[in-house]
Amino acid sequence: MIFLVVGTIFLVVGLAFFVVPSKKENLIYGYRTYLSRQSEDHWRYAQKMSALFFLLFGAGMAIIGGVLKYTDNTNFFLVELLLIPWFVAPMFGCIEMKLKKFDQNYRGERNEYLND
Repeated sequence: MIFLVVGTIFLVVGLAFFVVPSKKENLIYGYRTYLSRQSEDHWRYAQKMSALFFLLFGAGMAIIGGVLKYTDNTNFFLVELLLIPWFVAPMFGCIEMKLKKFDQNYRGERNEYLND
């Protein structure tokens, strides 16, 4: 049941990010990390990628939760609770990887942190 609930929440957040993306950096709404705050282009790209990954991972979790509910395997609350990070952590990792790749292409540098 937890997968269904969390998946549905991620779907709603992903749809909100997709339909009404945050135009400018703010403290309340949007995907806000160090890389997303580098520039206006970074911010817009981060909002697009976060919406995509929230929708993708939310749909996957909701489908798994729906299958578990349909087959009446809802007695595994602790197992589902322990498996949630295995979906959430890779989602944020994928978003940050995309942002890091965008940052390298945007700046045109491979070793941006080295002082030459």
